[in-house]
Amino acid sequence: MKRIILLFVLSLASLAISAREIEGPYLILSTPYHDDGTVDYESLVKSARFAAGWKIPGLIWPQSNDSIDLLTREEKLAGMTALVKEWRDNPKETVLVLGVNGDDTEDMLVYAREAERLAEESGVDIILAARPPYYGTSEEDILKYYDALAAVAKRPVIIQTYVNDACPTPSVDLLISLAERYPDIYGWIKEESNALEANDRQKQELEGKPAVKTVFSAWGGWQWLYQGRHIGTRGLISERVAYAPIVSLIWELMKNGDREGHLTEAYALYRLLIDQRFLPYDSLRGYSLHYLVRLGLFGNTLSRTYADRPDGPDGTYTRENKPEWTLNDIELTDSQKAELDLCYDDMMEFVNNTCRQ
Repeated sequence: MKRIILLFVLSLASLAISAREIEGPYLILSTPYHDDGTVDYESLVKSARFAAGWKIPGLIWPQSNDSIDLLTREEKLAGMTALVKEWRDNPKETVLVLGVNGDDTEDMLVYAREAERLAEESGVDIILAARPPYYGTSEEDILKYYDALAAVAKRPVIIQTYVNDACPTPSVDLLISLAERYPDIYGWIKEESNALEANDRQKQELEGKPAVKTVFSAWGGWQWLYQGRHIGTRGLISERVAYAPIVSLIWELMKNGDREGHLTEAYALYRLLIDQRFLPYDSLRGYSLHYLVRLGLFGNTLSRTYADRPDGPDGTYTRENKPEWTLNDIELTDSQKAELDLCYDDMMEFVNNTCRQ
């Protein structure tokens, strides 16, 4: 009798996952480090709590290049465990997404199986994310990779389309085919082709509905407003946790209607925050780390960076060279910090005033 009840509960959980609307801003957590370069899991969880407090629909880790390639397998698994524990002990409306990216199919399956084990043991209703294999060289490699993931995954998977210049971007036909063959697993796409190509691909992907459920904007949101208004993307995926207050507001205005005419202004403030061209750290982490420290979420602005230049084809790293890193800090002048702080304070004032209306 107990077994029957357990199976019934598990079937309801699976149904809840497959029926969930997976859309909106799903922000990638930046990886914090201690002064000695080891991963600061406490700060990782703290930044997740911050973003979830702003009702961000989803949070993803580990994802994006610096979070993946310069972490050991043990570090990634430890971080996944810490986040699942936080969601188990302090349930949140925000969905936890675990990145199960791998150098190849075998590597990816290690993370996918562990993510499934963590979800089953904890009861946390997670979903997964996976970019193509780092060392993939053909669509055949990509198809093998995602077929293997579908055989292991018991929940939706967001596919990130870009990994590097050596591995081809999955064709729109391949993405739609996966969504049709595995309707409970695929059909959620983070489209981050370069420049305006993303717009054309997003339109084609959305023609694959209903198998394709959600297409997300990417590249830091530089076309998010246009793509949301005129193409039909339903959210953003990017490493922008420090900007959770304004990102959450933009999504609410997109989703519920911009009755007071604040959407364009909100988006302009967001772009101002992430386009500080007077700084030498225009990157996914960069000066965003200043905000994370200011908010009391990170203890420092340290980052692991690649130790050497790419030594593989098309700007990739060989397996021996890719994990090698050095520890670097950002250096900001008082005037640069002051300008960053003014921009953030203006953003928070706008968010608070708009939310009170």
